[in-house]
Amino acid sequence: MRTSASREGIYYLLIVFALFIGAFVREVNAMLLFAMLLLAPVSFAWYAGRKTLRKITVKRTVPDRIFAGTPFTIGIEVAKTRTAGLFFRSSWGIVVTDRLRRLSQTEPPLPEKMLEPAVYFPYLPGGQTVYQSYSGCLPQRGRYRFERVRVSTLFPFGFFRNWADLPVEMSARNNDSEFCVYPQIGRLSNRWRVQQRETEESLQRTRFRRSRQVGEFLGVRPWQQGDAKRNIHWRSFAKHRSPVVRQYELNQNRDYAVILDLFDSGQNNDAISEHFELAVSFTATLVTDWVNSGSGTLFFAANNKHGTIFDSLHYSLLDTVLKQLASAVPGKHDYLQEILLKVPAQVHSEIIFVTFSGSGDHLASRLSALQSDSRLPDVLRRFRIVDTSGSGFDELFTAGQ
Repeated sequence: MRTSASREGIYYLLIVFALFIGAFVREVNAMLLFAMLLLAPVSFAWYAGRKTLRKITVKRTVPDRIFAGTPFTIGIEVAKTRTAGLFFRSSWGIVVTDRLRRLSQTEPPLPEKMLEPAVYFPYLPGGQTVYQSYSGCLPQRGRYRFERVRVSTLFPFGFFRNWADLPVEMSARNNDSEFCVYPQIGRLSNRWRVQQRETEESLQRTRFRRSRQVGEFLGVRPWQQGDAKRNIHWRSFAKHRSPVVRQYELNQNRDYAVILDLFDSGQNNDAISEHFELAVSFTATLVTDWVNSGSGTLFFAANNKHGTIFDSLHYSLLDTVLKQLASAVPGKHDYLQEILLKVPAQVHSEIIFVTFSGSGDHLASRLSALQSDSRLPDVLRRFRIVDTSGSGFDELFTAGQ
């Protein structure tokens, strides 16, 4: 525990010292006695302030998921152990300062600024626990670490500031001092959803053109080139005077594939950095939307050349992907060809390639190298490039909620 004089305490001590010197010089005993009496509150404040911080424990509750740019709430529970004696069984005017720091992702690591949100507890009864919370919003994704909390008080008169750095007991769900801030989740436009639905239906028709339709009957739709004649709904045909076909529910066990481009062409500037963050946010939004839509298979690749295949879409998968995206940084190695060669056979969907610097000539050279590979004709037919630096990207995605 440490103690320092506050600004008010320094002013008070200067006044007492001036009074004491004046009384001593003029040899006024009554004034000397009065100056000594003025020192009594100072002594009491020093003793009481240190006593009020003893036997205090702090517990922190962190949300399961924290997203960049989204407000969140962290709970602080402070308990005072009941002590023997008549005095200072409780505490007053307690300030708990939580301290967290972003872990640098650069090499070498750069010092990051300490964030210090504070919570005030006016009264802490002995033997009881008091709960407070604070809200915040972290603009940057990545990994953060909690330091020891600082418990301080100016009780009783504000002459001294007593503080101590205490360890924190984490909640049962979050027992680690480090936590991850996931990328910002944005909003997919209706245009993107329409394009995705049309692509899925096209791939489904191509894959199951010779098989019987499966799934529940949803309704009818206008006939399109390539529809089987056996699916024509003749009663509606006669009613509407135009051919319509039965529409069935598509198989919900869909497969998805998304690749986030981490290759940095060397154009390190603010625009490229902004486009990269937009690419990470778009990928996180896309995977989150897929997980919320139902079950299926996901092939995801971001921070390694092997990629990861997930057999089922669930929320533990979402946490795994979002953690990888939270720590994603651009690199100097191009693993696109290796990743495409490892796309599993059970993934028949469109392969979405999210890049952040596709306007340069280096992307064209990368694609030409892929087209010359005889092992990738089927994959390239389903290859779709989404460039966050392109002019039409804002029509597909909006950052933030």
